[in-house]
Amino acid sequence: MSRHNVLLVVADSLRARNTSVLGYRRETTPFLDAFAEEATVYTQARSPSNWTVPSHVSLFTGHETHEHGVDHTARLDAGHTIFEELAAAGYDTGLFSDNPFLTDHESGLDDVFQTAVGSPEQYDSAYETNGSLGDWPNGFWYADRTLEWISERESDWAACINLMDTHRPYEPLPEYDEWSDERSRDMQESMGFKWHWEFLSGNLSLGFAGILEQIYDGAVRQADAIFETLIRGLDEQGALDDTLVVFAGDHGEGFGEPTAIPSEPPAVSHRIGTHDTMYHVPLVVRAPGQREGHRVTDLATLSRFPDAVRAMALGDGNADGPMFASPNGTVVASQAPIGPAMREEAERVCGDAAPFAKHARLVYHDRPGDEVRKRAAWGDSAHESIIKGCGGTAEDSDIDAAIVQDHFDSDRYTDVDIATPLDGYTEFEDASDTQFAGDLDERLEALGYK
Repeated sequence: MSRHNVLLVVADSLRARNTSVLGYRRETTPFLDAFAEEATVYTQARSPSNWTVPSHVSLFTGHETHEHGVDHTARLDAGHTIFEELAAAGYDTGLFSDNPFLTDHESGLDDVFQTAVGSPEQYDSAYETNGSLGDWPNGFWYADRTLEWISERESDWAACINLMDTHRPYEPLPEYDEWSDERSRDMQESMGFKWHWEFLSGNLSLGFAGILEQIYDGAVRQADAIFETLIRGLDEQGALDDTLVVFAGDHGEGFGEPTAIPSEPPAVSHRIGTHDTMYHVPLVVRAPGQREGHRVTDLATLSRFPDAVRAMALGDGNADGPMFASPNGTVVASQAPIGPAMREEAERVCGDAAPFAKHARLVYHDRPGDEVRKRAAWGDSAHESIIKGCGGTAEDSDIDAAIVQDHFDSDRYTDVDIATPLDGYTEFEDASDTQFAGDLDERLEALGYK
């Protein structure tokens, strides 16, 4: 039995439709495009949820979001993840990220790893972001720390690096910021980065959310360059061909896209809703020593990551075929209703939190070619459509929400007890706050955004 290293690269908030490897009109992922010539590209991959914590728990454990129910108000118990399984098998494990939900939160996701590297107190100015909204380094810092850690390993290793460059605020370096302009960057700086309620309330035109996409595309281009740094570094160390490499978004992002369910808010940022921009993610996998590229149009899910690792790195399963594809042609995703802190903010900005405090449940079924059937329920309303490629839809119709709920209630799923509630936990509640500059209303109005 041959064992291999594991490198999981997660580009936070990276949606499929803005990657050139999946046909986007802008060349946002030139390295990933080239990397795909020796890798497997899943064109219809879905994330388990639309935000970081539940998606990563599913990614690490293989349990669906509605099965484990873990969010930022619970602490993941020990012994349920593939990285702990790898550590028990003799692997060194490491996590590298600026995402506080992964490295600085009582959810315990950092405890899954033997080494966890979060945001540093000091760092070289060469790693500064192209903006003033944060005091953290860009993803190149984490790539270099990952490569340093790998170079020091004397045994098999498994690393996860989560890149926040594609997460708001979008602050790509000038060499990657090819599609924005001074006005859009200035507006984002004025807005801060907790601006979703202002759009969802109608206080800001959704047109401005679309303008932010120009900066986002530069951030995608930067994440692609960071991934290139990782892969070239692995190759220089002679470790690439002995490593299972998985590149994916943990969830997508919305820029004001309208939804098919009238009661559902438009797709803005992430965390709320059923829009496919929040769930359709890029997934590119290179097996150890792979030389031939493949494109898989079968419906796939990130929840298959533990099974893929067991088969392709630990070698205790059949590594033939697309390991992330759903065995039964069905994939589910879900989002629990927003918690008390977000409800308070919704009430403060929007006047009423009820329209946003609903369950999102999605069931995808595979179809021939590069198509899937999507059935989504937002609270008591539901809709189904055919998704073609990265966003085209057809055969839209309203359906009974019970059809979706019955699938979730079926005996194919089982609730799992893998976390302990964090009673009275409030440290991260202010993460829901909207942070707007005082003069933003006037500036947006002058530019026609209000």
